[in-house]
Amino acid sequence: MTSKLRAAARCAGRVALAAALAVGLILAAAFNPQAIFAHHLRYGAYDVWSDRPIPAAAARAVLDDATRRMARSPLWSADQRFRVFICNDNWRLALYSYRFSGRMGGATDTLLTRNVFLRESDFATNRLIPPSRGRDMTDRPLSYYLAHEFTHVMESRAFGLVPAARYPHWLLEGYADYVGKAGRFDYAANLALLKAGAPELDWKTSGLYRVFHLETAYYLDRQGWTVGQLFARRPSEREALAAVLALPSGEGGERSETGGAVR
Repeated sequence: MTSKLRAAARCAGRVALAAALAVGLILAAAFNPQAIFAHHLRYGAYDVWSDRPIPAAAARAVLDDATRRMARSPLWSADQRFRVFICNDNWRLALYSYRFSGRMGGATDTLLTRNVFLRESDFATNRLIPPSRGRDMTDRPLSYYLAHEFTHVMESRAFGLVPAARYPHWLLEGYADYVGKAGRFDYAANLALLKAGAPELDWKTSGLYRVFHLETAYYLDRQGWTVGQLFARRPSEREALAAVLALPSGEGGERSETGGAVR
């Protein structure tokens, strides 16, 4: 072996070692985020970690409301446990969302740990602090965000790890919004806004999942599908939107808020 080949082999070995170490560090951080969250509260089905002190009484009240929302779903069961990490310092959310950005409301790891990560939050006021002023937080208290992200955990338990690889985006986010809102959704008003081209119903510009909620409610409440049927049939986003737009304006609101049994 020439000196050049030996040097190249040593360089490749160092690169491989560095890559292995990096992967090891990433996996260690993914499986043990508790190491950088100093505060912990265990309550009922929940383990809450935060990088700031957790007001226990207020946190329990918020978690109770999240439970109330989730318990309306057939994916809920009392024996499930949930872990959430409150990232008041945004770099933690940027790290654990795997998107290198702390501007989202939250993220759920459905591949390795089923851990939930939320941005800066105030348990005392049941409020998630939005990444920018003027963000529409109507009907979206902190308990909504907890229920929304925990629904992604329940989706992954019911339908398999990394559901985003098999199910359309509108369905995963629409059902999480449907559960998180717990029935506080005006179907007729949102349908009218959609048909009028209102920006609130464009999820790409607004960041809101109201159009996905509308589509989910159409199948569960209008068509009478169960959650299991909806996920088994998994209509495309184009198909779901066309079905909703075909409805006459002035249709009433949701008839149920759970979608019935999973079957």
